[in-house]
Amino acid sequence: MNNVGRYVSDGFAGTSSGSGFGGSFNAGYENNNNELQDDDQNQQDDNDSDDLFWHRECDHTKLVICTAGSLALYHNAYVYKEPCMVSYNTGMRWLIEILNGHWVRCVNMFRMDADTFKSLSLELETMYGLKPSRRMSVIEKVGMFLYTLALGASNREVQERFQHSGETVSRNFNEVLRSVSVLATDLIRPVDPEFTATPLEIAMNPRYMPHFKVKKYFLQVVIIFQKVTIKDLSRIKNIRQ
Repeated sequence: MNNVGRYVSDGFAGTSSGSGFGGSFNAGYENNNNELQDDDQNQQDDNDSDDLFWHRECDHTKLVICTAGSLALYHNAYVYKEPCMVSYNTGMRWLIEILNGHWVRCVNMFRMDADTFKSLSLELETMYGLKPSRRMSVIEKVGMFLYTLALGASNREVQERFQHSGETVSRNFNEVLRSVSVLATDLIRPVDPEFTATPLEIAMNPRYMPHFKVKKYFLQVVIIFQKVTIKDLSRIKNIRQ
């Protein structure tokens, strides 16, 4: 009886001390608990890896969609050009109609008749360096130039009338302007470039002649100043010698 009591007391004592039956039970429970925690952790890691996999798939899809959208925007903005000037009545067609029609229409549009228009175009091409381009003739370039000056038309109005882009209108206007500027130097010039003789209309008119007398006096003063300067220089030269 005493031995049984001792055994029981030792067993319960082992429970508190961590040895015996109680100690082995606690150790088994702790191991079991650790294994359950490891399983939960492994399962959580697997779930995280699955989530990352789906996230990667989703990111790849987003990347493909964004890239396709960017390429579409670039294509619409810089590659695909929708034609704008597509009217059947092109500038050259309208110009031929004007030149072959009533002379008043040509004067109203270009401030000159058809013969003068054609002569000007031919002279600018043969003598003053105005050349046709791949898509535009010299006569159409001159027509755009005269149309702009005669009617005070804007670049957009010329675009719509001749069915060309704004850059084309501006570039060809400058080409014709350079040729006309060279033509002007040949046409607009005095008969006597040195003005050695005074026309009778001015010499006999007291209203204009005094201004030309001032010019003569000025020339005399310049000549006297030059003579004095030459004498001074020679005098200085003699002094140095």
